[in-house]
Amino acid sequence: MTKKEVLAEALLICENHGVPAEAVKALTTLLEPKKGGAAFNIDDVAVRTEDGEVTYILDSVFKVWMPVYDADGEANFYEKPDTELGWSRFSRAAEKARKDAEKTFKATKDAIFSDLMAGDVEAAAAQTLMEEAEVARKSFELPEGTTEDRPEA
Repeated sequence: MTKKEVLAEALLICENHGVPAEAVKALTTLLEPKKGGAAFNIDDVAVRTEDGEVTYILDSVFKVWMPVYDADGEANFYEKPDTELGWSRFSRAAEKARKDAEKTFKATKDAIFSDLMAGDVEAAAAQTLMEEAEVARKSFELPEGTTEDRPEA
């Protein structure tokens, strides 16, 4: 059942049971499908020029502001023309860093497990190594051109 169908069924139930208008309005707001799946205010995650062109985006992984285009004019984000923002909120660098971190973590986890099973490492040491691997998994090197402060348009 799609979100639109769920909303239609809920409104029909409300109508059949005489639910007050305020409750119907609240339910509609809750169940109504969001445009482009965006559940955020675009002005909170993007800096635009007066013409509406997006110049910076708050990267969802790094949690820093990144220019839409790098110094060479290459896009730092993937285009998503079917959304109001028009861009992904995950930068290309963030996606690569995340994938690389996951790959490294999996290899580390497998190696620790193998060493543990072979008796080459004690359980307490393996636990410490896994904790360190988990911290490393969440640590990313920020790309150039980023800033923590919201840039001006």
